[in-house]
Amino acid sequence: MMKKTIYTLVIMVASMLAMTSCTHNNGDIGLWFGTWHVEQVDMDGSPIDGYMGGAFFQFQSTVFQLRYTDELHTEMQTVGHWQDNGTNIDVTFPDDKLVWVHLYGIDTAKDAVNHFTVENLTSKEALLELKSTNGHTYRYHLKKWGK
Repeated sequence: MMKKTIYTLVIMVASMLAMTSCTHNNGDIGLWFGTWHVEQVDMDGSPIDGYMGGAFFQFQSTVFQLRYTDELHTEMQTVGHWQDNGTNIDVTFPDDKLVWVHLYGIDTAKDAVNHFTVENLTSKEALLELKSTNGHTYRYHLKKWGK
């Protein structure tokens, strides 16, 4: 009787551990998952001098978060949706009343599609290009945060 109880307990614990070990993003974490620091932003081929490096792109499932942290560590965030299309990603912000963070070239108007071309993507770095609705072309130099 004691042996059966221990066996049942072991099976239950193993099952619970297996259930808690599920991954994010429907089981497929992929390269985009997580936080990416926007290290540099270029406009029409030249770095933007006023960019202070406080922006982060965060990807999980279909949720995209644009986060900004200033030099006093005050944090603001704006949440939208993203879709990976292989050679590009599309980012939209469905509620423009909830937009508190703006970054050069990104259109945060309701349901505007920001069509980023993926120029380079590794597990540690990414380079995205965006032909903005304001007529300029922006390049975002990203570095994986926390790895």
